[in-house]
Parts: sequence; structure tokens; C-alpha cells
Amino acid sequence: MQDVKEEVEKCQKKLRRALLNIEDYHQQAKETLQQMAYDYYSSGSDDQLTLIDNQEAFRRIKLRPKILIDVSSHLSIDSTNCKVQLLNSTTTIPFPCIIAPTAFHRLANSEHGELATVRAAVACSTIMCVSTVATTRMELIADEYRRQIKDNYPDSHSQLWYQLYVFTNRQYSQNLIKRAEKCGYKALVITVDTCELGNRELDIHNNFSLPDGIRAENLIDDNNILAFGYPNVPYDSSLSWKDLNWIRSITSLPIILKGIIHPDDAREAVKHGVQGIIVSNHGGRQLDTCQSTIDALPDIVKAVAGSSHQIDIYVDGGIRRGTDILKSIALGAKAVLIGRPVLWGLAVDGEQGVRNVLEILKREFRVAMMLCGCQTIDDIRKNNLLVMNKNNNRSKL
Repeated sequence: MQDVKEEVEKCQKKLRRALLNIEDYHQQAKETLQQMAYDYYSSGSDDQLTLIDNQEAFRRIKLRPKILIDVSSHLSIDSTNCKVQLLNSTTTIPFPCIIAPTAFHRLANSEHGELATVRAAVACSTIMCVSTVATTRMELIADEYRRQIKDNYPDSHSQLWYQLYVFTNRQYSQNLIKRAEKCGYKALVITVDTCELGNRELDIHNNFSLPDGIRAENLIDDNNILAFGYPNVPYDSSLSWKDLNWIRSITSLPIILKGIIHPDDAREAVKHGVQGIIVSNHGGRQLDTCQSTIDALPDIVKAVAGSSHQIDIYVDGGIRRGTDILKSIALGAKAVLIGRPVLWGLAVDGEQGVRNVLEILKREFRVAMMLCGCQTIDDIRKNNLLVMNKNNNRSKL
């Protein structure tokens, strides 16, 4: 009887709160998730200063809108004003927002996990980056992706990208790349900021572990044995720029480096001919007091400007509003990646929750474009819309 009462109270709480924005989904997810799972998703490393600053940095940047510009084309049902082309125009998505690679989706939605997320990605015609430590095999995610395209969304521009941690066992990493390539993933996102796991104290306090029945499925060997488990993951701390040549030799997939903060590394990435970089500090989960991603973005853009090699610049970390996406585009990003907001949507309402989160951000982004007098994505970049906080030591744009 007590269980029924608690379930009714939970449903009543859900009904009382209108979920209008990402923070609403965050608060609802906080009530829904087990404490250990919530702490794992929400926390950062050490004092969590970078985690906090990722969001605060967006708030320090102010918008300076332009007015009396005809933006009525945004209101058309078939409007393409927000769409962007990625990877040398080989990929088009309806607005510049991609699902970031995040671990263990079945902690948020034990029944469907990553399968719910990929259904939402296809429905919203966007890209899903699948994590090395997904709780669903990459092949099953790819199968579901193709099924959704075939049966429900034949016009979707959605794609799957595969996020790779390079392990000390290089053959194991190579096998992961080959598996991703074989089942149709379209790009390889290599995480480069994890030579060692960040000091995530809440996970230590909680003695974090995966519940029975939930595993990092891509790390299961042919004998159905887990090769290694979190947090005892053998990240290769010897990984260096020269290893990109090895990765290039074993795959034809476009390579995107995730975890670039320093402009020198952006220049090096260009020299090595990668197709993209993600300005990322791992959501504040690795090096605490690291620079926020939106503060790092302008110097990264400047570092690669004028290069003869075309490279896409993406940014993640702290994006919670459509205005955050607009600010990222104005500072030179091609698109943003969102991680925690997707997990909040997944925890609250599975596939529909993820779809709602993406639709909220898309709607907010469209409204922000209109209110700033931007008819197209290019207008965001050229309309001199941002006023940077002088404490950032940057000139006004």
C-alpha cells in the first residue's frame, strides 16, 4: 500500500510541474533518478568549479540585438533558416545541436537506454554520438537507427557518430573502430582529455557501480565477459599526436577530436588533417578550474582561421538555452553538443523526453534568432551581436 501511495505522489508531482525548459527537466530528473545515478550524471571533478563555470560563462555574455529586419520566414512550416551543414557539407541537420556522447543511458531509462535516445535522434533528424561505454551494443543501436529510418522517418538526416576512448590494449580499440565502421557509423569522435580519470569525489563517496543487469555492452568480449569495468578503465596515458597516424591507417571515417581547449592543440589538429574538433572540458568532469568552453572558443576559432584545411569547430559544456546555442554560433562554432540535458529528458520520459528537450532548444534557438534579427545562421556570425564581459579579457565582437 505504501508503494502505491508513493507512486501516486510521484505522478502528482509530475503533473504539477509544466516542463518548459531544460532546468525543469533537470529538476524532474533529479526526483526520478536513483541518487547514485543522479550524482554520477550531474557532478564534476574536485570542487566542481569548471562544471559551474561552463554555465555561468554563457550568462556573462550579453546579446545586442538588431531590429526592424524581416524574419517572418522563420514562421514557415517548412522553414530551413536554422539548418547547418557539417563535415564539408556531407551532413545536414535542421538546427545546430548534436547529441553528445554520454555513458550508461540505461541508468536513466533501464528498459530502453540508448535505444530510446537513438529513436529521438532519428525523429528530430539530428546526430547521436554513441559512447564507448554505452549500455547497449553499438550494433543494436545501429539496427534500431536503420529500423526507425526505414519504418518511420525516411526523410530524416540523422546520423550515428562513434565516440572512442583509446585503451592501453590498442587491438581492442582497433576492434571497436572496425565494428563502428562495419555497422554504418559516419564519424569517429576520439576523446583526447582522458589520459587519467578526473577526481570525481561524489562517485567515490557513493562507491559508484552499475546495477545488476546493466553493463558497458561494447566492452563485453566474445565469451560474454566484461573486459573491464568503470572506474577501472585502462585509458591509454601514452596517447599522443603521432597516434593519429595509426588511427588514420585503420579507418576511413572522418576524425573529430573531443577535448580541445588550448589554441596550440587546435593548430596541431589542423596540421594532422582531422575533420573536426570539439571544444570541451568533459562537462567539468576532468580537470577542475579548466577554462569554460565558451570562453575558450574564440581563441580556438582564431587559431585555425585562414587555414587551407577545412575543419569544423564544435563546442559542448553548459548549454541549457537556445541563446547559448546562438552565442556559440556567433563565436564561431559550427554546432553544439548537449549531454546532460539529453539524460534529463531520457530519465523523465524516455524517447519522448529526449525529443522534448531537443524541440525546446530548437524552439528557443529559433526565437533567439528572430529577436536578434537573424534570418539565417550566417547572420548570427556577421551581425555583431555579442558583448563580451570585460573580465574575460576579450575585445567586444
